[in-house]
Amino acid sequence: MPLFFRKRKPSEEARKRLEYQMCLAKEAGADDILDISKCELSEIPFGAFATCKVLQKKVLIVHTNHLTSLLPKSCSLLSLATIKVLDLHDNQLTALPDDLGQLTALQVLNVERNQLMQLPRSIGNLTQLQTLNVKDNKLKELPDTVGELRSLRTLNISGNEIQRLPQMLAHVRTLEMLSLDASAMVYPPREVCGAGTAAILQFLCKESGLEYYPPSQYLLPILEQDGIENSRDSPDGPTDRFSREELEWQNRFSDYEKRKEQKMLEKLEFERRLELGQREHTQLLQQSSSQKDEILQTVKEEQSRLEQGLSEHQRHLNAERQRLQEQLKQTEQNISSRIQKLLQDNQRQKKSSEILKSLENERIRMEQLMSITQEETESLRRRDVASAMQQMLTESCKNRLIQMAYESQRQNLVQQACSSMAEMDERFQQILSWQQMDQNKAISQILQESAMQKAAFEALQVKKDLMHRQIRSQIKLIETELLQLTQLELKRKSLDTESLQEEGMERQLVALLEELSAEHYLPIFAHHRLSLDLLSQMSPGDLAKVGVSEAGLQHEILRRVQELLDAARIQPELKPPMGEVVTPTAPQEPPESVRPSAPPAELEVQASECVVCLEREAQMIFLNCGHVCCCQQCCQPLRTCPLCRQDIAQRLRIYHSS
Repeated sequence: MPLFFRKRKPSEEARKRLEYQMCLAKEAGADDILDISKCELSEIPFGAFATCKVLQKKVLIVHTNHLTSLLPKSCSLLSLATIKVLDLHDNQLTALPDDLGQLTALQVLNVERNQLMQLPRSIGNLTQLQTLNVKDNKLKELPDTVGELRSLRTLNISGNEIQRLPQMLAHVRTLEMLSLDASAMVYPPREVCGAGTAAILQFLCKESGLEYYPPSQYLLPILEQDGIENSRDSPDGPTDRFSREELEWQNRFSDYEKRKEQKMLEKLEFERRLELGQREHTQLLQQSSSQKDEILQTVKEEQSRLEQGLSEHQRHLNAERQRLQEQLKQTEQNISSRIQKLLQDNQRQKKSSEILKSLENERIRMEQLMSITQEETESLRRRDVASAMQQMLTESCKNRLIQMAYESQRQNLVQQACSSMAEMDERFQQILSWQQMDQNKAISQILQESAMQKAAFEALQVKKDLMHRQIRSQIKLIETELLQLTQLELKRKSLDTESLQEEGMERQLVALLEELSAEHYLPIFAHHRLSLDLLSQMSPGDLAKVGVSEAGLQHEILRRVQELLDAARIQPELKPPMGEVVTPTAPQEPPESVRPSAPPAELEVQASECVVCLEREAQMIFLNCGHVCCCQQCCQPLRTCPLCRQDIAQRLRIYHSS
């Protein structure tokens, strides 16, 4: 199975998450946490060790991977010298490095749910270790060096094959919580193990010939031992030594106050961020409500059990406390106020060693100031202090449970946020890769087309120049031919007018149509053989049927015809005889036939005038008829050609070259 995980390659999503977490840890202003959990790692990458060493990381989270070894080749544990929290749960670790004791700053070690067979003996060098969780492994015994963990406060060995505890564990005077499988224990007996941590430690101390004291009295052994060693090595007298110790304690207390204020600010900032995260992940919190209910139920059960034990103990103390309540009222008030202050500080800060030391000093001072000679009063005071300490430990246990629930909830939120950000990053990278592929493809196509266009442009330019010359020559030829056609059209129109006059139309009717600029209707009137008398009997609708489409022209023709007839009735001599027709003024010789050949050279320079204004030169060609009969100004309002009355589809301007 370890070989399988070693050869297994991480998925693309896990690789993206690892890259994102490494980049996040290297950013400016990043916190002291390096989280590379859920990345499907078979070993911790070298970059993680380098990041922890260079950036002085304090928390390394590598849970939920496929690790079979903590330390890969070419890496040293000294790179993790600043790590205080190491989380390795849910992996495949079979052993821890033998030089694990080099992590002297380590305070929390979590190797829950692994395959550990034993713990290294160098674990005793972790003098600052406060929490050790080896739950759900394959351990059969604990090394004797566990007794050298002088700062250990929580030890969880449940879910293993351990049946005996080492007697050296009695030397761990700071141990507050010991979790084990009481039913499987042989030494100490299962009855002792089922009674709790205090009973187990009392049994081990008795077996080792030691006197048992509560863990609260041994929270500062390291500081006290360092102070004694410094005093022994000092060549100065007792006065200087005591002054230095007092100054050192003042500095430590001031540092503790500063750290406490800093932690409070960090807590407020973290609560603000958590509130924002909760608003953004309301839906995700609903999904995790079931887990939260289970945790709260566990806390409530533990709290009820502790409250039952406290209530029983409290009932035994109430009778004795009521008897001496008035006598020790002032003393109780002082002690209760200081205990309350201690509890408040304990809720804000987990490290309560300095406060407990000050409480012990205050207790000694109170004993000296208010010593009571009665032996019963002294024992009662001790019991009160012990009960207060027990209550403080109970509150501390509750706070730890709440803190664990809070940390688990925070971890879930962080994991969910990281997974969503990793998914967004993957989508963004995919879109970028697609855009890059499209861009490269477009660039290659553009370069190919550019080369082809550059090769073809020169040939096209030559063809274009040749085509332009041909077009200019053809345009010049078309202008000449259109000019010739326009002149021929004008000649044909004059000939048609003369032919209509020869056909016998009345002179007055012809003059009337010419006066109204309706001479183009002469063929229609001649075809229908319309006369003044016949027009006087017609209506505008009749003229529209004949082919006169303009309504104004219809009424004007009928009105003028009526005026002519009225004038002829008044003055009969003005009326022409019935047989009189318009005599032609043009010569009777037939017009010369137009030759289809090109016009003579002198026509090229001959210019025609506009048939509308009769002033400017004709400059526009009407399509589709091809007539050149109007200037640019007069052609704009026209919709039909003035010569053939065809609809104008397009207008072209003629430019004469010099």
